[in-house]
Amino acid sequence: CTEDDLSFFHSLKDDPHTIEYGWDYVSTRGGGTSTTEFEYLTGDSMTYTNGINPYSSFDFTNVPSMVSILKEQGYHTIAMHPENPENWRRSVVYPKLGFDEFLSISSFEDRERTVWNRVSDFGDYQKLIEVYEAQTEPTFIFNVTMQNHGGYDGIGELKPEEIVDVDEEYSGYSDLQMYESLIAKSDQALSYLISYFEQVDRPVIICFFGDHQPMVEESFYETLAGKPLTEWTLAEAQSRYIVPFFIWANYEIDAEENVFTSANFLSELMFEKAGIKLLPYQEFLKEVREEIPAMDGGAWRDKDGTWEVLDTSQPILEEYWRLQYRNMFDKKVHY
Repeated sequence: CTEDDLSFFHSLKDDPHTIEYGWDYVSTRGGGTSTTEFEYLTGDSMTYTNGINPYSSFDFTNVPSMVSILKEQGYHTIAMHPENPENWRRSVVYPKLGFDEFLSISSFEDRERTVWNRVSDFGDYQKLIEVYEAQTEPTFIFNVTMQNHGGYDGIGELKPEEIVDVDEEYSGYSDLQMYESLIAKSDQALSYLISYFEQVDRPVIICFFGDHQPMVEESFYETLAGKPLTEWTLAEAQSRYIVPFFIWANYEIDAEENVFTSANFLSELMFEKAGIKLLPYQEFLKEVREEIPAMDGGAWRDKDGTWEVLDTSQPILEEYWRLQYRNMFDKKVHY
């Protein structure tokens, strides 16, 4: 973009209330949001699902998750997503994960819309705040937005003043420009969300992260890198699986920035920063994260930023596989 259309998001790096700020690796690209949800909510990794989408294929009855952990600690648990509740079987999976409520598209009928009649991020956050204000007990809200989901062929649906400018070299990629224009609107909505929670009296933590990168033209990536995708190194290929994240609180906690992690470690990291006691499986995830800071379905990143193809025969990853299998399929086992 010719201007910084994520100025508020970037400003959070220097916000004293931002306790983690960095990059989060996910196991999908262009779609498959539920796989990132699965990794975040359970601490399990797509590395060990043999390419199967867990939401579509697995029974989540008694599968431990951050939802069930918080519920056992007295939290009311709410899932929100302004779309069809049947997408990725969320209407089935969410209750089994432990959510007390699931607010889907019918709960957003009077909220602001954007392209393709989707609920905007601003409209979504308005609803989230309404839900928050109705709570009288500790509450965990898991909110999946929809505004920026592809495809990106409807740039004509945006108002001229909503379309951001991109460098001339990339001006031919209309889907990129569409995506960037929607992201700029997201930045404005994020400012609204954070500004609201800065003012509330109750302690609040926000863990904010992307589910995956958008599916834009392959040629854009080649133009960006200056070479064909077939010549990309492993590290360059992994750059297509990285999304930003931050953890923000409306009270003072020690801050850390330029953190690299992955979706399967993110809930453990948030629990640790929130001062919530880690259960044994989460303690194990912390050990894995200290040795392997980030991983996705096919590769892992060491502390120096070097990427290697994932070798699950490594002792700690083999143990991870065994524990994850028991968590998912042995219904007598809990965290």
